[in-house]
Amino acid sequence: MPSKFINNTDIGQNFLIDTSVIDFITRKAHIFKEDVILEIGPGKGILTKGLLSFFPKHVFAIEFDKRLQEFLAPIEEKHTNLQIFWADAVGFDYTSLPFLPNKIIANLPYHITTPLLFTFLEQLAPLGVHYFLVMVQLEAAERIVAKPHTKNRCPLGVTIEAMGGDAQILRRVSPEAFKPRPAVNSAIVEISLSKNFNIANDKKWRSLLQMAFKQRRKILQNNFLAGGLNKEQIAEIYQKVGLKQTVRAEELTLEEWFAIRECII
Repeated sequence: MPSKFINNTDIGQNFLIDTSVIDFITRKAHIFKEDVILEIGPGKGILTKGLLSFFPKHVFAIEFDKRLQEFLAPIEEKHTNLQIFWADAVGFDYTSLPFLPNKIIANLPYHITTPLLFTFLEQLAPLGVHYFLVMVQLEAAERIVAKPHTKNRCPLGVTIEAMGGDAQILRRVSPEAFKPRPAVNSAIVEISLSKNFNIANDKKWRSLLQMAFKQRRKILQNNFLAGGLNKEQIAEIYQKVGLKQTVRAEELTLEEWFAIRECII
């Protein structure tokens, strides 16, 4: 998880040392005094300090590694509008927060990016949290913003698009911005949701995408067969939606995904 710089690298993370990245994030987030911000993985607190410098109403930070407490506790003591929760970000109950955030601004742990974003879509999007500004691994960012007919298309990206998600990569971040340098590039992604705020909790939708992308190299109908649909069901879907026999999941448009969903009982 490229995160915040600490002189002692024994903690096993890659810590951000390029303050221009922090400046970029906080500037793009347009932080106002009425904002309630959720941050994941504050690390030493360099982004946390950047957020607090704009005097938002409140910042909630979720951190798993208690070895970072010596760096974060003094910040929390200094700022009454900061509250740190020592917890697993994926398993955390975000509905238990004292009040609802309106923005998620974070340098996400890279190994849990997908399940964490799905957690946000499931728990927070239905409650009105529709703006995310996050740094993730470049590969994950490219999947999130991928369009139909591209190899990076994935269930998370399709779901964000279905939620009216205007997702875009704002800036790439090189390994030189971290110490120690990670083996991957990073990117800052902005996501704004505008509709279908409950679709991430739709079991039929999630099952459909999981089944369709199960083996990316296979054509869609083979994944459907492996997922439990019979040939008659698949033939009916292909006829109603007008799909080619050789189509793969990555090629489908959002309209075709919705049409397939309506065909599945």
